[in-house]
Amino acid sequence: MILFFCLLYAAVALAQQPPTPTDDTVLGTDFLDHDSPISSYFGKEFLKQNIPYIDIPDANIEEVYYYRWSTLVDHLRYTTAGSGYILTEFIQPVGYAEEYNTIDAAAGHQIDEARWLRSGFYAGDYIQIYTRGPGNTTQYTNWITDAAYRRAHVNGDVEFLTSQLDGFVRMWDEWDFVFDSDVGLYYYTPVYDAQEYSLPGYVEAAETSNSSVQLPGPNTYRPSHNAYMVANARAVAETAKIAGHNTLAANFTLLADTVETAMYEHLWSADQNFFVDVIRPGNPNLAQLQGREEVGLFPFRFGIGLEEEYCAPSSQELFNPDGFYTEYGPTTLEVRSQYYDAIKPSSYCCYWNGQSWPFSTAHVLKSLAAMHRSDSCSVVAEQYYQYLSIYATTQHKDGKPYVAESHYPDLDSWSADSFNHSEHYDHSTNNDDVITGLLGLVPRLDGILQISPIIPSNWTYFALENAPYHGHLLTILYDLDGTRYGEGSGLHVFVNGQRIHTGPDLQAEVQLPESNIEGGNGINDTVPVNIAANVLGSGAYPLADATFTFTLDDPYKSIDGYLFYYSEPDNRWTNYGSPNANDTLKITFPRPRTFSSVTLGIYSDVARNGTVDCPQAIEIYGSDQTNGSVLLAKLDPFDTCMPNELNTIFFDQTVESSFIAVNMYNKADLFVGVCELQVWVPPDRTTGVYYAVDAVLTSAEVVFSPTEANATANGAVVGYLEDGNSVLFSGIYDHGKGTGPREALLSYANSGDSAAVAEIVVNSSPGVANNTVSLPPTGGSFTTVPLQLDLLPGSNFVNVMVQSGYDAVDLEFLHVI
Repeated sequence: MILFFCLLYAAVALAQQPPTPTDDTVLGTDFLDHDSPISSYFGKEFLKQNIPYIDIPDANIEEVYYYRWSTLVDHLRYTTAGSGYILTEFIQPVGYAEEYNTIDAAAGHQIDEARWLRSGFYAGDYIQIYTRGPGNTTQYTNWITDAAYRRAHVNGDVEFLTSQLDGFVRMWDEWDFVFDSDVGLYYYTPVYDAQEYSLPGYVEAAETSNSSVQLPGPNTYRPSHNAYMVANARAVAETAKIAGHNTLAANFTLLADTVETAMYEHLWSADQNFFVDVIRPGNPNLAQLQGREEVGLFPFRFGIGLEEEYCAPSSQELFNPDGFYTEYGPTTLEVRSQYYDAIKPSSYCCYWNGQSWPFSTAHVLKSLAAMHRSDSCSVVAEQYYQYLSIYATTQHKDGKPYVAESHYPDLDSWSADSFNHSEHYDHSTNNDDVITGLLGLVPRLDGILQISPIIPSNWTYFALENAPYHGHLLTILYDLDGTRYGEGSGLHVFVNGQRIHTGPDLQAEVQLPESNIEGGNGINDTVPVNIAANVLGSGAYPLADATFTFTLDDPYKSIDGYLFYYSEPDNRWTNYGSPNANDTLKITFPRPRTFSSVTLGIYSDVARNGTVDCPQAIEIYGSDQTNGSVLLAKLDPFDTCMPNELNTIFFDQTVESSFIAVNMYNKADLFVGVCELQVWVPPDRTTGVYYAVDAVLTSAEVVFSPTEANATANGAVVGYLEDGNSVLFSGIYDHGKGTGPREALLSYANSGDSAAVAEIVVNSSPGVANNTVSLPPTGGSFTTVPLQLDLLPGSNFVNVMVQSGYDAVDLEFLHVI
């Protein structure tokens, strides 16, 4: 009984703190130093838990590798308790981002990178924002479906992969509006291929004397966009095949083959030996553009053009000074072009007619790796390594690793690097290229571990340690003479700390042992959720306020889901300049919640000559049943505080409270700050009740009607909905694994004199049966109306959108029966 109680307490405690890898009982190896490489970065505990470690003879590449892991963490934004994590492009929100601050342009790169984190839910959550949630997948061209499919090659989680098939098909169909069936290709303006000020815009401007077209460019058939669509179609086909939908698989294989054939016919230039653009308007003969762009190298990474006649001449241009080769290249437009410009002509961020762009470089590195492994392109390992080295050198500023938006091709300077905006830009891969390219871990869906390094011939050692792979922790060591790691000479492979292979060759294919660990967490229903996160903004629930706030800070920033500890860019609450000895940061929930801990990302800049540090002492308060205040925890002194890390404080009791207040006492001559306050609780998968006040609201607000509403202790509802308002319920969990429509009840009140109409959209798929519901007048009392919800396995999104001009409709909850 005592053992059972201890295990139960441990499980509850784990659910009340930030989530850790679900396979944290799996042990790896410890050949490498896990402290020194990350010692200069914030969030070291996260890095230790999640990242694979490397050891290589190139200190430049190795240093950038660890830097890029530290920056990826900064771009993980927690959105809501039902939606989980996304990855942001910019470390600060930008005005043109879509829901939750998502931008789909580089989502494929971000998924490629995040798939190597040991905690699989980061990439899994992000994928579902697009496959089921509110993410816009036609804002920019993208290869999200392909990246999601290839993620399964790393974690082996085909259950999650096949559960996303409906979303993959929907995302493909959404691109029909730019498909030219006569040509067999997709078109788009280059600006929405994330390539403004690119060659088509300059050519069109010169031919039409319309300089305004330079930035967006005309509608264009582009190698990049069409290669993405081929890759996405093949990913749908392979996923459908795994799921047993053979007709769907055959249809999408045909779609992929058809677009690829059209690419060879219309986009391959025989005289330029390159994939090139074709401008669509006023071009009935489909004349090709004269001029090579870096996007013409993208198709190869997706397996297009790997025959010698295509890839051999194309790859040569990467090493030609008149082509794409510069000191900090490759360039986005060939140097020999009349429109090539090595210096940006204005302060505008993005000129893709010459600048070096990490987004494109990442594509090119994968194309070079594919060319090398195809054995038909004459790309040798030293050439791949040459560009990976250039890339690492480019990713520096003032002698330290750094990445921004774009880099001058010939100058040691970033050409787009604006303050509090461009820092640590997440629009490319780096570490995925080190792991899958340089160190040769080639992900596969089957149980074969394929190792095929692309390293210089003079390297005598390398190591990749504790990479998560198919539910295992994988370590690969190469030691020419056996002196580096003490395990003997040759190639050594360890799985979960046990050696499974030793051989003299660098190339190997090894059978993996079976794993009983779930490969990914996309359908896992045990990952804790953060109920304090506010994705909507200041003024929405949960509410944040403080007794004093420095003029450049904001209490809301402590619950906005962004967690990083930089001085610039900033994202924090501090009481810098406060006349008080102590100040309180308070978070108010829309309804009373049950929890037993609080997690604080404590900001400290004293090591940076600042005056903000850990509190001397800390008190945590919540509300009791009479809505008064009760002390939940007190640490005096707060000597366990870890600066610039997450600190979880457990209470002696579980509390049901409508708020949490953190009272922090300053150290002498110093102040206090919080980058993020989190309240982690287990997900509720038992009742099937989802409260409207916990949902993501569009032009709607929380109101309190205690006399009419009784679902929550304080009578909180989403009130007075009118045309254009929506209530997005996320995390609607289906234990039945999508076996058919689910019965549900929507609790509402309509105090008007006529029926309101609401559209119900499940997983971003409008047009399904019974997608509208009538909400007749109720006289202000709450009642329920039945719904049929076509749920999918795992976590679902259900959006309730009022269609008519009513302002008297309230929503209380959604109950999935």
